[in-house]
Formats: sequence, structure tokens, C-alpha cells
Amino acid sequence: MKKRIIGLLCVGVLAVGMLAGCGGSGGGDAAAPAASAGGEEQTAAVENTGETYTLIVHQHDPEQSATGQFLNAWAAAVEEASGGQLDIQVMHGGTMGGPKDTVDMIKNGTCDIGWGLQSFFPDTFPVTEVFQLPGLDISRATQGSAAIWEFWNTTDYMQDEYADFHVLFLHTNCQSPISTTDTKLTSIKDMAGMNVRANSGPPTMFVQNVGANPTPCPINDLYSNLDKGEMQACITDWHAISSFKLDETIGYYLDENVGVSTYFLMMNKQKYDSLPDDLKKVLDDVSANSAQYTEAWDAVEDETKAAVADKCYKFDDAGRAELEEAFQKTTDDWIAAMNDKGYDGQAIYDKAVECIENAAK
Repeated sequence: MKKRIIGLLCVGVLAVGMLAGCGGSGGGDAAAPAASAGGEEQTAAVENTGETYTLIVHQHDPEQSATGQFLNAWAAAVEEASGGQLDIQVMHGGTMGGPKDTVDMIKNGTCDIGWGLQSFFPDTFPVTEVFQLPGLDISRATQGSAAIWEFWNTTDYMQDEYADFHVLFLHTNCQSPISTTDTKLTSIKDMAGMNVRANSGPPTMFVQNVGANPTPCPINDLYSNLDKGEMQACITDWHAISSFKLDETIGYYLDENVGVSTYFLMMNKQKYDSLPDDLKKVLDDVSANSAQYTEAWDAVEDETKAAVADKCYKFDDAGRAELEEAFQKTTDDWIAAMNDKGYDGQAIYDKAVECIENAAK
């Protein structure tokens, strides 16, 4: 229980800065009403009946990372609200499996709950990709998290892709700069021919649209590949730059709104269904208020950017115009691809923009 107590204490200090590491009620079930982004709503503790239920959580980032802080704080809140009947054991650092094993681990019950990135599972979460499009007006992880959570709770667009799970929470991280090892970009056209590490979906589409080569690479290998010159750039968030010490290999950061990554916190449906109704409600209510814990990613962004401020830059007006053209092409291509899959790509995009604007108010 000691680590859970530490996690709870972290809730009050998330915003002071952490330099480590890389996530609604509903799932395939009916979506619950959206909770406030600030987490003002409180969950009353249930009466302890004497029976304890242990839930194992798998996640691949280090415990000292923003992810670890987030999940420890969430676990502590769940345990407290359940009156000690829910014992949440968070297995940090991929001790149970790799990042790309998470979805199968949740499905087959290897873990009860899993946290991970939708982009690690191409074609599995197509609608969720809308929040990864470049150039969206997401300035903070807390804003992006509130936006995707509203989207989940107010539309049916994503229900099918999460039908095999019980979704506890969906969120985003902080922005990703375009990081280059040796070349300071004067135009987005300067990326042509570069080997660039980017997540699947819209980030990969963007890399292709600027004439660069999307180069798959596990995050644990990115430092080495950048250092050896096998990759010349990456589109990776400030949190990962800090967690994996990528700043030691990066010479320049183009600090534009290139995009955020999305995350899930999902539960095995059978395990969820096996719990008493009052404990299901605890899990759902606490998770619905988890946006408050995403301040961790904002703190990491602020501290990391401050540490490398002399290497950060933005395009001039002409360069920005070229960049926005590439953003728009990627958005148009994504909408067209979604239409080809039988979705209304434009409607999905428009709703996501509306949620992002609402979250900024």
C-alpha cells in the first residue's frame, strides 16, 4: 500500500514538474455522463463489506514517469473511494509485457486493466486517430484529455472500436515538436528524405506528405537510432523526450502544434462485470474525474521545454504557411481514408474540433 499512499500525495504536486516517462466509463457499454475536466466532483467512499478485490494494472512506462504518477494517483483514489475493497496493483515498466501486448493482455485477462497508446495498434482504433491529426488547437494535455473524454461521452463514433473492453478513461498527452539531430529546419520541405520516427496513423501520414520516410522504431531504441544517425528526426512528445533522455541526441526542436498522442485506460469486460455494482460505480466515477491527473504531462512539457529553450524555435510566416498546408493535406487525406472505410470522416473531424474548442473555454 505504500506506493499507493505516495501516489495519492502526488496529486497535489503534479504541477511542480516531473522529468520522466511517456489512457471513461462506457467501453462497449453505454457511455457515462462526462465529468468535469477539473475533477471537482468527488466520489463518496462505499461501506467496506470485508471482501477485497485485487485488480492488476499493466503499463509500460517507468513508475517515476508522468504515466506512473497518473496511475498511482488514480489507484490511490480508487482504493480510498472503495473503502479498501479494491486493491489496485499497478505493474509499471512493462514488467508483464511489452507496449504492443497491452490490448491482448486486457482481452485475455493477463491483466485486469491496461494503459497504453492506441497508435501502437494500427487499424484497431480508427476514429480515435482524429485527435492525433496535426495542427489541432490543443495546447495542453489537460485540454486534449477533456476534449477526447467529451467526444467519447457525447457521441457513438468510437463505440465499436472499444466494444471488447470496458473503457475507464481516454486521454491525450502533451504536444510533440519535430525534433532533429543536426538540421534546423527552415522549411518543412527540409525534411524530405529524412528517416523520421512517428506513431502510426496521422503522424505517419504527415511524415509521408512532407517527403520524409516514416521509420518504425520502438521507443526504447529511439535514442540509439538517433545517436547513430540511422534516424535524423522524430515526432515524439516532450514527455518521451524527457523520459528516454532523447535531449542528449537532439539538436533542434521545431515547437509547433504538430500533434498529441492518445491513450486508453481499459478493463477486461468480464472482470468488470464480476464486480459488485457499488465497486463498478467507484471505478467509473473515479476514472471519469481522472482529467485532473493529466496535469502531469503539462508539468513535464513545461519543465522539458525550459531545459532546452535555447534549442527551440518556430517557423517564420512563410514556413508556417507551408507547414499548415502539410497539416491540411494530412487532415484531408485522413478524412478521405475514413470515408473509404464507411465512416463520415468530416463529421468526426468537426465534432473533435468542437470538443477541443469546448475544452479550451
